[in-house]
Amino acid sequence: MNELFNPENRFWNFMNKITDVFVLGILWFLFSIPVITAGAATTSLYQFTLKQADDEEGYVFKSFVRAFTKNFKQATILWLLVLAAAGFLAVDLWACMQIAIPSWVRVVCFGVLLCLSLIFALTALYLFPVLSRFHLPIKTILPHSFIMAMGNLYISVTVLVTYIIFGVLSFYIPILFPVFMALAAFISSYLFRYVFTRYQEDGEDQ
Repeated sequence: MNELFNPENRFWNFMNKITDVFVLGILWFLFSIPVITAGAATTSLYQFTLKQADDEEGYVFKSFVRAFTKNFKQATILWLLVLAAAGFLAVDLWACMQIAIPSWVRVVCFGVLLCLSLIFALTALYLFPVLSRFHLPIKTILPHSFIMAMGNLYISVTVLVTYIIFGVLSFYIPILFPVFMALAAFISSYLFRYVFTRYQEDGEDQ
């Protein structure tokens, strides 16, 4: 019975993490409202959830704001690159459906664009977690994210499905959108932690 009420046991440790995730979701949403700051907010979100996965988290607000300030420039550039790439692919998909071309050409082009969009989406999932974990220059983050996404495809797809599930839940319960996104990041961080640990170990072995 004493163990049940021990604040250090696994149950209460997990509940503390979930409480922090709720607060993180609100902070992420508030700091993302200007839209252009969404990249920095997402990096801050992942920096905290990755520390949660390592059981090294600190105070939510203080840690979030510090990470937001520290990573603002790089995260914002990455975010603008993501928006530009997403817009480019969206326009291409729209044009593929609207331009008068032979049906077989349309099917081939559409299939190629869908594959490129999937690769882009999987790679984009890694950008901000990699930035929050390793603080690398952008020219290094982009290829590393691609390599990690493609080299751990089953994990990458699992993360994508996790976000899709919480995205659908957000559609039906929009008021919980910030919390759902934070929960998705929290769950994904354990998967990213596994991937990052593998690459860190490989680097140490070389």
